[in-house]
Amino acid sequence: MAPQYNQPPAPIPAQWPQGDAYKDVQSTNAPIVPELSRQDFFADPQLQELIELALENNRDLRLAALNVERARALYGIRRAELFPAVNAAGAGGRQRRSTDLIAPGEQNIVEQYKVNLGVAAWEIDFFGRIRSLKDQALEAYLATDEARRGAQIALVAEVARTYLSLAANRENLAEIQRWHYL
Repeated sequence: MAPQYNQPPAPIPAQWPQGDAYKDVQSTNAPIVPELSRQDFFADPQLQELIELALENNRDLRLAALNVERARALYGIRRAELFPAVNAAGAGGRQRRSTDLIAPGEQNIVEQYKVNLGVAAWEIDFFGRIRSLKDQALEAYLATDEARRGAQIALVAEVARTYLSLAANRENLAEIQRWHYL
């Protein structure tokens, strides 16, 4: 009974701008940013090392990864609610009885086997409540994973920005010192 979601159109034009000024931009074969790996985008080995160090030791990123695992587990629980829980148990036993306790002609070994099969409480999803909860859990999981990826991208961008700012400041300092001694 959940309403069907229809994605609204994006508030941007569907095509690139046309005209003489845009001919060179459209004809280049440069790779688009999502196709580049982080190592290809940042070529400096020292910057790559700093980025890896930041990704390994950032507590917020670890927390975001744990939130993703939590959301994945909740989705698994919601998905499992669609199916009945079946319980099965089996037991067997063999017992030797004393000859003092049995009548003549009876067997002194008794075997007993038992199998139990049952279905625990199961809700039939007539109106789609459980399916809607499962869909909601899946969307929450996907959103949490994208939030983790966003935090990772923001961390990489901040490390790169700080590193490049430091490099620019060092170059400016070297230039000032060079002019100072002239």
